[in-house]
Amino acid sequence: MGKAKLASVTRQDISKLHRSMRRTPRQANHVLAIISKAFNLAEVWGLRPEHSNPVRLVKRYKENERDRFLSGDELQRLGKSLELAEKEGLPWIIKAKPENRKHLRHDIEKRRTPVNPMALYCLKLLLYTGARLMEIASLEWKHVDFEEGAIALPSKKGDGRKPHPVSGNVLDILSDIPRLDGSPYVLARINDPTRHITKELVENAWQRVRHHADIPDVRIHDLRHTVGTFAAQSGSNAFLISHLLRHRNVTITNRYVNHDAHPIRVLSETVGERIEAGLKGGGNC
Repeated sequence: MGKAKLASVTRQDISKLHRSMRRTPRQANHVLAIISKAFNLAEVWGLRPEHSNPVRLVKRYKENERDRFLSGDELQRLGKSLELAEKEGLPWIIKAKPENRKHLRHDIEKRRTPVNPMALYCLKLLLYTGARLMEIASLEWKHVDFEEGAIALPSKKGDGRKPHPVSGNVLDILSDIPRLDGSPYVLARINDPTRHITKELVENAWQRVRHHADIPDVRIHDLRHTVGTFAAQSGSNAFLISHLLRHRNVTITNRYVNHDAHPIRVLSETVGERIEAGLKGGGNC
């Protein structure tokens, strides 16, 4: 929108910007959300008249929902990659052209570098909790309750933190994380313990881990999808999964419950086995 004055921006200006991003609908809609927030604040601060938000009535683009989650084989490869990254480091991602690779180390075993340990802890916690990246990256020790087996997470996106039950796996990971002197953060920066690790650090580590695990299309947020899908496949209902992932409403959760008929298949098999046992006189009905 260039140098347009705040008070002069119209819905037509916003629509034009939105249309210019039509090839990336998700990003275009995200931009609308940010602009809408900005203009709402402008109204609160008296910089624009009330109810004048120019984003209002601008129709969002339809987005294709992404339901990517890890399969059993992918999960196994990920586990091996995380273990290797922790113990030995990961091999380089070679981007050089074939004719330039003669300058690389000839000893392939030395073509590996360590991965930031705090970033690895973060990835493990994300996988076991289904939490959002910054919820874990900014976790403080005061948010961890080992006795109750819980960590404080937002009850819903954007809300304040409240105790949230977690598995023993999560508590084991937390127990392994070294506490840095003077830092309130679980995942503190090694070179500046007064601050937590950055989103960029974790994403860079994930790029290397997923490349080695041969899951190049899996995003960090897909770890959250994996938790939701596995919960649905275990037979959990939408209300339980909604609380597990702290969704604002069950409609969001239904994408996991309806994605796979596995729970229904398990239930059908259980009922069928009981009926068969009854017909053969082999069990109590």
